[in-house]
Amino acid sequence: MEVFEGVEFVRLRSLEHSTYLHAAEDGRGVLLDALGASRHAAWAVQRERGGGGGGGSGSGSGGRGTSRVLLRGVYGRYLGAPDPSGPLHPCRRRRAATQRDRDEREVKAIMWRAVATGSGAGVVLLHDAHGRFLRANWRRLPCRAGVAVGDDSCLGPTTKWAVEVIPPKHGQPELPLARDSEWVKFFDGACPPLGRLRRRVWAASQQREIRWVLADGAGNFREEDWASSQHSGRSAILLRSKLAHLTLQFCRLTLFIRAGRHGQPSPLVTDLPRRRERLDIVVIRADSAVADQLIFPDVDTETEGPLK
Repeated sequence: MEVFEGVEFVRLRSLEHSTYLHAAEDGRGVLLDALGASRHAAWAVQRERGGGGGGGSGSGSGGRGTSRVLLRGVYGRYLGAPDPSGPLHPCRRRRAATQRDRDEREVKAIMWRAVATGSGAGVVLLHDAHGRFLRANWRRLPCRAGVAVGDDSCLGPTTKWAVEVIPPKHGQPELPLARDSEWVKFFDGACPPLGRLRRRVWAASQQREIRWVLADGAGNFREEDWASSQHSGRSAILLRSKLAHLTLQFCRLTLFIRAGRHGQPSPLVTDLPRRRERLDIVVIRADSAVADQLIFPDVDTETEGPLK
C-alpha cells in the first residue's frame, strides 16, 4: 500500500483508455472521462489499518503498514461496488462500480488494496476486500464509459490504473453560482404569497430531504442533534443560505457531506448530486479552528505525476 502513503488526493487514470475515474453527477455512478482537471476526478485518500477501524481521517491518518485505502469522491461517498449478492453489470456480466455510503464500520466493497503491476511507477491493480478488481470497460457501446469490478479471471490492461497525485491547497473553493431559476424558487419560499402558484407547479418530487446538524468549532456534534428539512434544487449556495437561517448562524459557513454514519465528513465544494436522495450535512462556522485547517485538492494544477 506504499503507493498511497503520504498522499491526500489522487486521480486514477485508466492505463488502457487514458481517461480518468469520475464520480458521476448523479451521486451514485462511476464513469470514465477525459477531463482530469475536475473535482469529480479527485479522490480523497483515507488510509486504515486492517481489522476494522472507524471513520478514518480525512487527512490520511495512519502510518506505514496500513493495509487498506478508501477513496472518497466529491459527494463524500466511497468508491466501491455492490456487495457480491447484488445485480450483475450488463457489460460482460460484471458488477458496476458505484459511489457507496459507509453505514457500517466494515464495508468490504469500499476497502481497496493496491498491487504493483510492473507497468511503471504508480501503476497498480486495485482489488476490494471481496477479491474483486476494479476495471475500465472496453470501448464498446453502451458500456464504453463504464467502470466495473470483477474477479481475477482476466487481469488485462483494463485493470491497470495510474495513480496520479493531486497537490493539496488551503483555502475553500467558491461554490458554483446558483442559476437564475434557482434564485427565483429560493425567494418564492421566502415570500409565500408571491410563490404560491409556483409552488403548486414545483412538484414534491423535485425536493429532497436534508438532514443537518451544527457542529462546534472542533467539528464535534451529537448524533441525537440531527434535524431535517426539505430542499429544492441542486444549488449548494442556496442550501448554505437556507442552513444559515435554520441554524441562526449569520456568518460564512462551511458545509460537509457525511455519507453514512461511519463516513468521513467531506467539504461540499460543488452543487448537490442529481439524484434526490437524502443528504446528511454537517454545518461548521468558516472561522472555526477545524475549518481553518481544511485542505482541498488543487484540481487546476498540473498533476505531480504518478506515484513512485
